[in-house]
Amino acid sequence: MQISFRSGFLILFFCLFFLKLSAQNDTIFFDKDWKISTKENALYYRINPLKIKTKKAIGYETGTDSLFVIKDYYINNNKLQFKGYSIDKDANYLAGKAVWYDENNRESYSQDFNYKQTYYHSNRFQFPESLILNLSYSYAQRNQFTAGLEYWKCGSGETKAFFGIGYGITSYNNKYYGLPDLHLSVNRNLLFIKAGTSNRHAYALAGVSAFNMMDLGIGYSLPYSNINNPVIKGFTFGITFRITKNPDAYQKLKIM
Repeated sequence: MQISFRSGFLILFFCLFFLKLSAQNDTIFFDKDWKISTKENALYYRINPLKIKTKKAIGYETGTDSLFVIKDYYINNNKLQFKGYSIDKDANYLAGKAVWYDENNRESYSQDFNYKQTYYHSNRFQFPESLILNLSYSYAQRNQFTAGLEYWKCGSGETKAFFGIGYGITSYNNKYYGLPDLHLSVNRNLLFIKAGTSNRHAYALAGVSAFNMMDLGIGYSLPYSNINNPVIKGFTFGITFRITKNPDAYQKLKIM
């Protein structure tokens, strides 16, 4: 099949048009005060940042797996104005070496940003993004309160698998007993199933989830022994709360 010169020209024209349109959508424009602006009022622009492995970018490991490559340009001549790496997409927390350039593409200033000093603010502890604080209450003949941590990066897409450990307490005859906890919760489409164990019983729950922030379910508990008190046995009610700054651990609200 032969394509005429005119048809080929039209195909090339539309390809270039859509490539240009896509490039514009991936460009962020800034005014003289570095506030997001329209192209007409902009003095600088930034190509939508891509991610790179942290060690490849700055040569050493940090508390984050990857960094954003930040490149800013002068809009009047398309020359580089800034190049560096950032923990966040908006370049608020720089890491590694950052370089600024004048309009003639000459280096005007550079600085090596220490990750722990800039992002952790003088080594202040930050909770790892992959871990979640887990607080739960359950009832199976008696009250049980548990606190612990969950690791969630073992799911994909709409399915999140939360593997957790914790420690709880329950009471019997005015005495308190410790309950180490180990569990796995699989959440999908606002539903969840959960299975776990302590040193005294095994349990399973199923129910509804409020975007993984809170799980509410019912199930059943089986004791490992009917001799040693307290015996935890029977139908079980449970509620779980998850606390994390990482929004990826939660389900996204879908608007039809």
